[in-house]
Amino acid sequence: MNGDGQSDTFSRSCRHWSEDGQAGMAAFYRLASIDYRLLAEELDWLRLFRELARRCEPGIRLLDVACGSGRFPAALLDHGGLRTSRDVSVKYSLLDPSEFSLRSARRQLTGPFEPSEEHLCTIQQFAPETSRYDVVWATHALYCVPPSELVLAADSMLSALEASGLGFIAHASRRSHYVRFHDLYLQGRQSGHAEPFSTGEQLIDVLQAKVGTLRYWSIDYEGRLDLDDRDTAERYLQRCLFDDTISLDEMLADRRMGDHLRGCIDHGSGTWRFPQTVWLIFFGELAEGIDDFRRGRGPQDR
Repeated sequence: MNGDGQSDTFSRSCRHWSEDGQAGMAAFYRLASIDYRLLAEELDWLRLFRELARRCEPGIRLLDVACGSGRFPAALLDHGGLRTSRDVSVKYSLLDPSEFSLRSARRQLTGPFEPSEEHLCTIQQFAPETSRYDVVWATHALYCVPPSELVLAADSMLSALEASGLGFIAHASRRSHYVRFHDLYLQGRQSGHAEPFSTGEQLIDVLQAKVGTLRYWSIDYEGRLDLDDRDTAERYLQRCLFDDTISLDEMLADRRMGDHLRGCIDHGSGTWRFPQTVWLIFFGELAEGIDDFRRGRGPQDR
């Protein structure tokens, strides 16, 4: 399977990253916005970008892989101290197989983020010829890269990164609700060309074989929602599966998915509690000193 549409999982994701999928995305981000806020709060990004600016002339060049709707740069502006920065300039390039995503992400680029190149393709298809970037990152972006193509995706990211630069991937663990729930869905309802989501552990294994410096740790948190907000819960869960044809009642009636979802219900507080474990993975020359920029939230080091 590959990112040209042969993988059913990839095809389903592309249908959701479109104008028609906006209602589902809005519900999804009512919970998933915490994913990006925590990433923005995990490091002192302003100080990190100032260090990058000191090293990079004439300015920082950044590639956002599978940029989606631009939630990560928006979170950095809102929670990472970058909105009012006057001493950092970032030429911000976007890569995504969805034109809708490129347009949406471009609208988020203000402040130190200056829109630059756009690449309408998957990371597996990307072949940089002359452009190399000081920062290459993919934040909650690589789930639909088939596990068999993670090496190709990693090679493409590494080939786009300057030797003195910084690579960053944020990606859910196999223990996360997001990955586990999709696996259960595939077991009960899918066959043929359906692919499981890739996991943070798989990406770490791939990169460990390829880079000299790799630094990674995990953070744990929960997405929460009132139990009586069934519409948002249904749309959020459909978006986790890239399938808006299955209702919440059908999910609960399914033996595998239902058992998982009932385990996410906290009757005492009247809330859904979706547990997430996310790996923050840094590589490249600057990864060696990344601990100096951590804010000390107390994640579990690995």
